[in-house]
Amino acid sequence: MKKHKDEYREYKKELKRFDPILKEIFSKAAGKLISIATGEKINQELEDLTSEIEFVKSLRPDMVFRAGKKIFHIEIQVQPDKDLPERMLLYSLAIKEKFGQKPVQIILFVGKGNPPPPFFKDEFTIHKFIVLDMKKIDPDVFIKSEKPEEVIVGILAGKFKEKPQIIEKVKERIV
Repeated sequence: MKKHKDEYREYKKELKRFDPILKEIFSKAAGKLISIATGEKINQELEDLTSEIEFVKSLRPDMVFRAGKKIFHIEIQVQPDKDLPERMLLYSLAIKEKFGQKPVQIILFVGKGNPPPPFFKDEFTIHKFIVLDMKKIDPDVFIKSEKPEEVIVGILAGKFKEKPQIIEKVKERIV
């Protein structure tokens, strides 16, 4: 076993020495490589932007929990926000960086109108998460709970036109 580990370490050292050579060679052929990969003709000279990139941005997720071996991230959304799906991708990456694993992500949509889509998608990336539209949840799921906080959450569940009856049920349960 030790021999195998030593060989692997030696192999990784060799790769590290090879990496700068490959970068130098490929950087001189980058225009051709980009053309082959994308189908775009690169006629102008490429500007080399290669440098260390510091990505410092403070993110404040609404809620992050651990349950057993899983991490859960919950965002509460009151109104439509076209930037939220992309922000969920950033949250996921930041949470993975901090806790060492990807979170299960949930958006609780408590607003009027349509909830956001359950994914972020651009030309190269698809990032999925769960969207829970509180209007589609039966308020009784919460109202019948023994925990007062869960009973109160019942107010946010169900359809808007049913709110007066839901509020009455919640008041009765709390009293």
